Amino acid sequence: MSRGRIIGLGLVLAAVGGVVAAEIATSGGQAPRPAPALPTEVLSGHRVDLESLRGKPALINFWASWCGPCKQEAPELRRFSQQISHRASLVGVDWNDRPDNARAFIAQSDWRYPVLRDSSGEVGNSYGLNGLPTTFVLDSSGRIVQKLQGPQTGSSLSRAVASAG
Repeated sequence: MSRGRIIGLGLVLAAVGGVVAAEIATSGGQAPRPAPALPTEVLSGHRVDLESLRGKPALINFWASWCGPCKQEAPELRRFSQQISHRASLVGVDWNDRPDNARAFIAQSDWRYPVLRDSSGEVGNSYGLNGLPTTFVLDSSGRIVQKLQGPQTGSSLSRAVASAG
């Protein structure tokens, strides 16, 4: 094989590898799996569990009041929650945070969707949380089909809901 063909093949493989790496980073590189149970403590809104979320896609957003990127994402989540209507559900999960700080953050962010509290961090750990904010996308059967790490935009959240269909 000529040197030019080897270099060309190397560039193609590198490009394909980049696409695969990006997909793994977004989806966690895993096949869909059943979502672990949600926390039972309610900080804001009403109590939700996985059974109540079935039938349409759901987004489970882990955050904390002390998280800088979570503060950046908060207005996007508020706007998105007002736009999703009956297409999907959005549930916030405050992770390993003080309840008074979390409630102040929720009020300041003007969130109107259910927010639960994972005081020990165990629920986040069972989801595979490895940084904040992280949003887990569930399909209508309650399986995790995508993991979005870092602050999201309304557009990225809408795409996630559409792909979870």
